[in-house]
Amino acid sequence: MRRRLLLVALLAFHVDAFAHSGVPAEAIRSATFAYQSQITTTVLQAVVPELAKHVELCRGDVKFSFRLDRQGRLSDLRVTSSTSNRFVEQTTIRMIRATRFPPIPKKVIAEQGHDWVIVDSEIDITRH
Repeated sequence: MRRRLLLVALLAFHVDAFAHSGVPAEAIRSATFAYQSQITTTVLQAVVPELAKHVELCRGDVKFSFRLDRQGRLSDLRVTSSTSNRFVEQTTIRMIRATRFPPIPKKVIAEQGHDWVIVDSEIDITRH
């Protein structure tokens, strides 16, 4: 149980740090940033419990990218970089594909000037 909590804490810390690194303050207040943060949280809620079932197999990081349309439908999911074993990579992709995402808010569409959003994120599992 302790190892699972550690894994969850590490995943949440690393993804949160990645999502906020180098982002200007005005961007953080944008509807787009809020929506992308919501999507990152949704991904974590889907992936972390599945990875936590097999802590002994988890190490490395997976960077991924996907596109969401106006209705929150997923497309173009791909791994952009990985140092993980195949288990972490495949589990991350499988769980993202199984996730239902919320529709894009109208304010985000207005900010972006189009009715789709690209999400780039990372899950980094560091064991000490």
